[in-house]
Amino acid sequence: MKRILFIIGLVFISIIGVNAQSQNENVFSSVPEVNGKVVFQQFIHTNQGLSEDQSYALLYKWGKDNYAGNPLLSGIRFNEKEKSISVSSKVELLLPANKDGVRQKSMMNYRFDATITNAGCVLIIRDVTYQNVQESGKSFFPKTSSAEEMITDSAITSNSNDKEFKENLRKSTLYFLNELYNDLKNEITVSK
Repeated sequence: MKRILFIIGLVFISIIGVNAQSQNENVFSSVPEVNGKVVFQQFIHTNQGLSEDQSYALLYKWGKDNYAGNPLLSGIRFNEKEKSISVSSKVELLLPANKDGVRQKSMMNYRFDATITNAGCVLIIRDVTYQNVQESGKSFFPKTSSAEEMITDSAITSNSNDKEFKENLRKSTLYFLNELYNDLKNEITVSK
């Protein structure tokens, strides 16, 4: 009887483990600063059955599929020798509802580099800035704010009237970056 319960327990743990692996991860849950700049970094273990060239081919395809032809793309560079891509783009973030029930929007500019190594892929997201979509019509030149001014712990806790906006901006930013991470991870860890 103990043996049967042990086997059932192992099967149950295996099923839970498979389900947990297939779900998206929230690897970005805080806003890290490196030398006073907001920089998100994460290492993705790739399929060990693939060579660096095969992993780079998956990264290249993912970059082309997700960014080439995107009207919000500022620039994309593929470096076959270094097995990396660099992307500068933007996305419109829809923030969570504020205390008045209003969901504001903000345009986020960002840059990321993804580089294939012998064990995986290094993802670095940096140069994050924001433009408030609602205020874009007030001036010919929209106001741009850095991530350091908007989503860091010190920016949110500072005495400001826009604390709720900054908190919501941070939540939406982290959500988007986790989606970006998971999308890339799902592409380069799948054996093909």
